[in-house]
Amino acid sequence: MSAKKLAGIAYEERGSGFPFIALHGYTLDRRMSLGAFEPLFDAEGRARLPPAAGSQKPRGGPSDRLYRRIYPDLPFMGESADLGPGAGSDDMLDALCAFIDEVLPAGPFLLAGESYGGYIARGIALRMPERVEGAFFLCPLVVARRERRDLPPPAMLSEEPGWAAFAAGADPAELAEYEDCAVSRSSHAFGRVRGEILPGIRASRAGALAELHERGYAYSFDGLGAAAVPAAGAAPTGAPFDRLFEAPACFFLGRQDRSVGWRDALRLSDRYPRASYIVADAAGHNAQIEQAGLFAAAFGAWIADCEAWAGRDGP
Repeated sequence: MSAKKLAGIAYEERGSGFPFIALHGYTLDRRMSLGAFEPLFDAEGRARLPPAAGSQKPRGGPSDRLYRRIYPDLPFMGESADLGPGAGSDDMLDALCAFIDEVLPAGPFLLAGESYGGYIARGIALRMPERVEGAFFLCPLVVARRERRDLPPPAMLSEEPGWAAFAAGADPAELAEYEDCAVSRSSHAFGRVRGEILPGIRASRAGALAELHERGYAYSFDGLGAAAVPAAGAAPTGAPFDRLFEAPACFFLGRQDRSVGWRDALRLSDRYPRASYIVADAAGHNAQIEQAGLFAAAFGAWIADCEAWAGRDGP
């Protein structure tokens, strides 16, 4: 990989135009976000919009805007610098905001985040409310404390013909890591996970991330059953750090996602009045791989909504 570096953050960028920043998940690197989002843009840098009755482009086609796509590695992951001793998610958020101020000193941008990257993206939207003109959340982490997440039971729904013979020739460790998040077994999905997910896991600083997870995974200002354990019998509250976000948003969720779940994201709906929620069946935590067609359509529809929002009259 060939990275630039600003404020200690390694990143790749593609194209020019309106900025789009994509954040990967915990223990991964930018190969995840490149694999998920970059195929959704054409060679010119326009997003592919699906046919959508009632939109400004009912027949679909290329987006009106060209996009400058920015794919950073989070600290402790990929080629980015590590944070200091005692770092937590507050510090991770500080580092990403400092990076954005360097790479985009002014002006609006679109923001996407996968899993833990979605958690960081929600923090960025709090810190930079006037700049984030749209947010796309892919299987986002909503409740930091795992024991308080609403998770579905494990499921393996299907297996492609010939899988057993294929699996017999695969690396057992890679196969186990793939099946940890998979809800269907296919050689194509395994190949994408092997190329986009597993290399980031190998490149991350596991010890430092385990310490961060144990000590400061939740924001200090997170009240959604995360930063502190509520008193016995107390009902969980809303998400107080989510500012009312009136620009277009999309939550793309896996129905069988046993890592972060999907129901907790619905608890944010009052804070995102322009959000679409897509709960994809036969999709786990790698929903962008297992339901790639639906994911591409959801992303394109969100881009169309963001462009319409940017061109609206009035506030």
